[in-house]
Amino acid sequence: ITLLPLFVFTFVFTICGVNGRSFSIDYQNDTFLKDGVPFRYISGSLHYSRVPSHYWKGRLEKLYAAGLNAVQTYVPWNFHEPTPGVYDFDGDKDLVQFIQIAQEVGLLVILRAGPYICGEWEMGGLPSWLLTIKPNIALRTSDPVYLFYVDQWLSSLLSYMSPFLYANGGPIISVQVENEYGDYLACDHNYMNHLAQLFRQSLGPDVVLFTTDNASVNALRCGTDPSLYATVDFGVTANPMQYFEIQRQFEPHGPLVNSEFYTGWLDYWGYPHQTLDSKVLADNFNMILELNASVNMYMFE
Repeated sequence: ITLLPLFVFTFVFTICGVNGRSFSIDYQNDTFLKDGVPFRYISGSLHYSRVPSHYWKGRLEKLYAAGLNAVQTYVPWNFHEPTPGVYDFDGDKDLVQFIQIAQEVGLLVILRAGPYICGEWEMGGLPSWLLTIKPNIALRTSDPVYLFYVDQWLSSLLSYMSPFLYANGGPIISVQVENEYGDYLACDHNYMNHLAQLFRQSLGPDVVLFTTDNASVNALRCGTDPSLYATVDFGVTANPMQYFEIQRQFEPHGPLVNSEFYTGWLDYWGYPHQTLDSKVLADNFNMILELNASVNMYMFE
């Protein structure tokens, strides 16, 4: 299907929350607020783009049965726009259906919208056709040609997602901007600020927008924007607080968040299978929970 401009939905749904629904950050008490009540999420990553739609409900039910209250997922740009201006959200690419099933199962949704997602996905989700538009295009920067196509894609995607924000009656409680940008050499703050403004224009002033970066000062220095809530990612460690203290240098107040707690690691062709002791993993996970932090398991399944 081809998406039409959906700014009308954005206007209608962001005037006020449906039935008083709200999701926000309480900086005074260092927590999220869901409908005015302190809240922390315990979520798992499930990539709808890697699972046939027939299995979405079963996978999400397993996630809910495991005691999690949210699912986190990436949106790969090149999965939905195979050629410029042609959008595909049908069948196994029906993102709306995935979000609706998550809500039916009882899960909230954390949406990682890109435009770059990494995600161990080709070109981090960026369409390869970008390279044919301009030979020397500077991806993930303020390059005007790159931003032209980013703006077209995100304006359509985010307006499409707006009705499914939590305040609008849907399950989406927060939306991530870019991904681990602090590891990218460009360190283009104008680019991140441009994205932040675009997300705000499409989703309204109240939605929780956040960034995710490796828990290092250098990564957060380049990967954040003042208008976005900075979170960190890290795996098994003897002292989770040491990484949250780095988050605190950029977010002195607000909830502690590990957006990617690594439950394992990817395999490389020809190398031994990566494993992690389950007890060590569980002990580290419990340490994060004891800090009242919100945490996402990357991956759940």
